[in-house]
Order: sequence, then structure tokens, then C-alpha cells
Amino acid sequence: MTDFSGVILSPGFPGNYQSSLDCSWRVQLPIGFGIHLQFLNFSTEPVHDYLEVRSGNLETGTVMDRFSGSVVPNSLFSTTHETTLFFHSDYSQNKPGFHIIYQAYELQRCPDPRPFRNGLVIGQEYSVGMTISFECLPGYTLIGEPSLTCLHGISRNWNYPIPRCEALCGGNITSMNGTIYSPGHPAEYPHFQDCMWTVRVPPGYGIYINFSVINTEPIYDYIMVW
Repeated sequence: MTDFSGVILSPGFPGNYQSSLDCSWRVQLPIGFGIHLQFLNFSTEPVHDYLEVRSGNLETGTVMDRFSGSVVPNSLFSTTHETTLFFHSDYSQNKPGFHIIYQAYELQRCPDPRPFRNGLVIGQEYSVGMTISFECLPGYTLIGEPSLTCLHGISRNWNYPIPRCEALCGGNITSMNGTIYSPGHPAEYPHFQDCMWTVRVPPGYGIYINFSVINTEPIYDYIMVW
């Protein structure tokens, strides 16, 4: 079933269902949508005849809930784009079964990672299943995972914490050009820092250093180049 709304009836409804049944209904929607199930009628033999709602497919999906008896279940929200309903009846008592209507709803998006200081977010789609990546501006180092994917679930969230771009204390630089910032830039650098950056280029090349901005405590805080 791929419609955004529909009706699911037990076999023979409103008459009694048959014995020894194993029936399944699979509702598959585009990624980013969940399913709202509303039970209008429900009556099965208690315990032995039941309806399961699974998040995912029949074989590997997680059982969200199991219903049996004569109490009409409350509405249920499935938070994945694929939901399976599985009905089982045994050899004995037969009942009218169930009448269910379903309606698709758009899932909440993952949190917007912007503003992303000192870097760039690549990708503008934050709905479930989507992946975004991060890059730092020259002179900054990425702390955390470079790519995040929006997870399924009631609360939309990324599979890892949002990374950050920081100016670190020291490092090894081998590129032919680049930028070096004091630790924590553009904020003030911390106290009691001893940082060393080593710049290596191929033999036959020199290194030109251009100081764009320098602002330190006179005498006590300093930069040495050798």
C-alpha cells in the first residue's frame, strides 16, 4: 500500500474472520513520512488471535505493539516510512476483527546545524534519512564527525553530535598555502599556552609569512618564528 491514506480491514469484516490466518499489510511511503493508525473497530479472540504493528518490514521490523481482545486500541503513530501490520488467528473462536484507517503525516526534521561557526554546511535537506557534511574554513580543524544522517524516531535527531570548527594550539602543516590562527580564534586565546606549528614544504621552496592581524599582551605573550 503506497497511498497517503487508506483503510485496512480484517478478512471478511464486518463478518467474522476465518481460522488459521496469517495476514500482513505493508504500508510504504516516501522517506520523511510516518503513519497515523486509527482503530474504529476491534474484536479478536483474546490472547490467541492478535494484530501486531511493526516498524519496518515483516521479517526484520521491530514490533511496536500487539493488540488482542475486545478493547479498541488508542491511535498509534508509526515514525518510519514503512509500517507492517500482521494478523494471526488460531483454529478456534472467530470474531469480527478490525477496521483501521491510516493517514500519512510529515515527520519532523532534524535540528538545523546553522549557524556553523568557522565552517560550511554542505546540504540543505534535514528530513529523515538525509545526510549532510561539514567543512572548515582555512586555519580551522573539524572536531567531530564530518557527515551526519537524520535518524528515524519520534524525536528527530542526527546520528552524531553536530561537529565544530576550532583553531587548535599547534599542528603540522604540509600544504603549499594556508592560514594559522591563534587557539580559539576569533575569541581570545587561553592562558598558559605553548603552541607550535611546523610548516613543511618540498625542497626548493621557501615560506612567505604574512601577518594579517596580531594582538597579544605586550612582552609576556609573543610569537617566535624560526
